[in-house]
Amino acid sequence: MTIQLIDITKSYGNHVVLNGITQEIEDGEFFVILGPSGEGKSTLLKVIAGIERPDKGKIIVNGKDMTNLPPEKRNIAMVFQNYALYPNMSVYDNIAFPLKMRKMKKEEIKERVMRVAKLLGIQDILDKNVLKISGGQQQRVAIARALVRDPVFFLLDEPLSNLDARTRFVARGELKRIQKEVGKTFIYVTHDQKEAMSLATRIAVLHKGKFEQVGKPLDLYEYPKTKWVAQFIGDFPMNFLPGNYIGEDPNVEVGFRPEWTELGSGIKAVVDSMEAFGESLYLFCTVDEKFKVILPSKEWHDVGDVVKFEIKKYRKYKDGVLSE
Repeated sequence: MTIQLIDITKSYGNHVVLNGITQEIEDGEFFVILGPSGEGKSTLLKVIAGIERPDKGKIIVNGKDMTNLPPEKRNIAMVFQNYALYPNMSVYDNIAFPLKMRKMKKEEIKERVMRVAKLLGIQDILDKNVLKISGGQQQRVAIARALVRDPVFFLLDEPLSNLDARTRFVARGELKRIQKEVGKTFIYVTHDQKEAMSLATRIAVLHKGKFEQVGKPLDLYEYPKTKWVAQFIGDFPMNFLPGNYIGEDPNVEVGFRPEWTELGSGIKAVVDSMEAFGESLYLFCTVDEKFKVILPSKEWHDVGDVVKFEIKKYRKYKDGVLSE
């Protein structure tokens, strides 16, 4: 099920939200659209779903132009951030609802509901009201209601954002397992880069109405194409220093991840603060009173301490763009 987005453009008044997005999404892919809040991620998902119409561009699915089809004729399923469950219904009836609307036979409805309930591990709560179950269970019910329809592909709009951190961690693994088992294309929107890095086959980083970079998670981390992506992807932003600090052209900047350094006899920095993350210690430092860097450390350091570090590997950027 190949999905082609061709020159998708969408504005609200004078504000351009999507600016000519062109991308092919492959069959069976877990494709994650990642970006900060307000960048148009949900708008793009709604355009693909048919809830919003693009001002320009086309959506082609398996060679068929779906741009002007209403949502109900696209045979796609969407899972929203708030799950959109029916509060007066049981878990079973919530899952079965789209099948009842199709006037399917009771026996077939039951068979489908039981199959997806087992897949998601919620077969024991089918009789409960959806308001009487946990947030994690509600999330599974929302996904089950989407799965039971057997759509051609799935759209998921930040479906884990309402869960606590521990539940979200477990849910990510379940989503990945479910997507592999059903073998369908998932297009997933999030502002959470950890979600994107752990779930995606490929990530598309949305910035200023365009995909700034599309690639496998590790490729985006190791070879961010722009300085903006380099500072957006990662638990900590990529460090940047003028190239002359390590013998490069002063007109380029060298970008390096904290873990690409080691304390040694090279560049001098002053410790501003230190944070401990379990066994990991990170130094937040200043170089020459103006450049901020983050370094890993195996030793405790106080504010004001002077340390020296060496850069083991780096990427070169000129005018904010990766230069090889």
